[in-house]
Amino acid sequence: MIENIVVWLTHLIESTGYLGVGLAMFIESFFAPIPSELILPFAGFVASRTDQVLIISIFVASVCAYLGSLPFYFLGVWGEGFVNKFLEKYGKYFFIQERDVAKGFKVFDRYGSGIIFFGRLIPIIRTVISFPAGVAKTPFLKFSIYTLLGSTIWSALLTSAGYLLGEQWELVGVWLSKYERGVIIFGVMVVVAYIVFQIARKKKD
Repeated sequence: MIENIVVWLTHLIESTGYLGVGLAMFIESFFAPIPSELILPFAGFVASRTDQVLIISIFVASVCAYLGSLPFYFLGVWGEGFVNKFLEKYGKYFFIQERDVAKGFKVFDRYGSGIIFFGRLIPIIRTVISFPAGVAKTPFLKFSIYTLLGSTIWSALLTSAGYLLGEQWELVGVWLSKYERGVIIFGVMVVVAYIVFQIARKKKD
């Protein structure tokens, strides 16, 4: 079933372009089994051989990933009890396991709202982190900024990799499974470097 959905989404991206990218990433944000590790590199590959613009694909993927995170955030605002009842009744349809949600609450309690940003770079966590963010009443603007930033970095890294690899775009998923921690660290380093660059440029001005 999951494989069929992934195949359908990749065909949708190939045939409808940006619309397919957006829909795939929207669904991926709350439907855990769909791997952005395949969706995003494939979107980059499609952009490399069509008239699609890479930066637009990244933009669409990032915004739609953010929009897909909102339903679970708003469910969380209703309280942890409401979230548990929802998951007991409907969690199986989203393939969300209780231990994954518990892990999301645990890392949120440990690292605070900053994990909303970094969690977008971590498989499974990026799907469930919206629940504790809502339960903790994280300000909507703060949640939105962190989610958009994290989603943009993740989308840019994977889509660009697929674009550069071309026909070998599937290697991205293989590398991620082997070097997941390294990819996360690299993404964080990119963000830190960008922030330092912006601060240095402002001081120079």
